[in-house]
Amino acid sequence: MDKILPAHSDPLFSILIITLLVLVVAIVSSIMGNYKEEQQKKSLKNFLGTIKTDECTLDIEKLPFETTLITPLSLLANTFQTQGEYQKAISIYLYLIENIQVFSQKEHLLEGLGETYLKAGFLKRSESVFLEILHKHPRNKEALYHLEVVYELLNEYDLANEIIKPLQLLGEDATTLQAHLKLSTFLKNRDIESKEKVERLLNFIENGSYPYRRVIQELFKLDREKAWSVLDVTKVDLILDILWFLPSSNLNFDIIIQDEILKSIYIAKGILEVKDDLITSGIFAIDTINAAQKGGSFDVDLNFNYGCRRCKQHFPISFERCPKCYAIDTIQVKVSLSKKRPLTGYSLL
Repeated sequence: MDKILPAHSDPLFSILIITLLVLVVAIVSSIMGNYKEEQQKKSLKNFLGTIKTDECTLDIEKLPFETTLITPLSLLANTFQTQGEYQKAISIYLYLIENIQVFSQKEHLLEGLGETYLKAGFLKRSESVFLEILHKHPRNKEALYHLEVVYELLNEYDLANEIIKPLQLLGEDATTLQAHLKLSTFLKNRDIESKEKVERLLNFIENGSYPYRRVIQELFKLDREKAWSVLDVTKVDLILDILWFLPSSNLNFDIIIQDEILKSIYIAKGILEVKDDLITSGIFAIDTINAAQKGGSFDVDLNFNYGCRRCKQHFPISFERCPKCYAIDTIQVKVSLSKKRPLTGYSLL
């Protein structure tokens, strides 16, 4: 007698079961996806509701939204931010973020909004924007970097240091950032005695991982003799303005007269006497002043401004981080000649 096979052994039945399972999984996934998207929309809406926008000066809320507006308005917001028209940029970013439905399309707009708040000085708003981005996309490197800048500007160095580990886990080289934060935290600490500070600064100089300009400038404030003893003439281009504006009482002439470059700088400054033999330093502006003095003209002076090696922007005052791109230790001291003006007692120290 033939053995009767169970009905469920039929291949068609198995295919039907598999098909039904696939459909169930697809339906559940779709429902969960829609639910997650709705939650993200609700979360973002609540988040935007915490940001006051009544001070924004660009009224575009009544503009009918179309997807074709996303690119040109994004470019316009970026232009406004670059020109310093921060309120107009904020208005556009908020308008786009509120009208775009897919969060992945909003992410770069939120980055722009956070950076605009940062540049405008609204640090707490900037912090909340970058935290919102990282809540949904914790691997966003740009958001991490900008959040670290926010914490640094708020002098919350403990929180700034907490950003280093995630960046390292994402494969970023945070060595420069780590040294920068360590030095900043150290310089802000008022509980350290001056003698200990000097010793630590000398160790920073010897280490070589820390921004030379910042360390030597701080040493000149605390112990000018120690500063002169570790002065690296090969790096004079980084500190020419610091040396130029040092008061005469802070100069170590025993060291200066032993080096042609230092001697040239202070002859140009008018502190050392012009000799018969013209001394050259290899610094164009200094050598030009000395040549002019040799010819009897003593009304030439130096002007300084500061450039960033990374973004190539120029600024009238010195910086630790580039005000434009936030790069660390990228300062370039730019020198130009000008007519000498009456002394104002100005000093970088």
